Amino acid sequence: MGDGSSSGKSLVQSLKNEWSLFWEAFQGDAETKTQNAFETGKLEILSLDEIRDITKALLQDRKKINQKMESLYKEIDLNSAKLESLRLVGGEEEPVLNRINELSDLGQSMSNALSKLDQKLKEFRDKEIQIQEDLITT
Repeated sequence: MGDGSSSGKSLVQSLKNEWSLFWEAFQGDAETKTQNAFETGKLEILSLDEIRDITKALLQDRKKINQKMESLYKEIDLNSAKLESLRLVGGEEEPVLNRINELSDLGQSMSNALSKLDQKLKEFRDKEIQIQEDLITT
């Protein structure tokens, strides 16, 4: 049982590390440019190509988050099944419960990040449509 517990903890740590690296990379690239544009209200200064590039990057980031969330939920399901087995045989439940809670917290963080990303994506798509309409009318 000790081996499964340590491999589960290493998986949680691995997911946390991957998420941290992903989030830093995400914030470092498109985030700086888009955040500055959002903060200053100068989303209008971006060209159509820049908006398309940022939209494409946001879509890729969204895909990565969804993939990570999918693997996270699979791990939660596996741990839930393990917890049920432990309950049936009267085994120690606390380490598995702690792991499920950690994974759930990480999933909640990812969901929040996905929600923020979706909001930015919507704003960029709206701006892209507006620019395209402006180009057609001029």
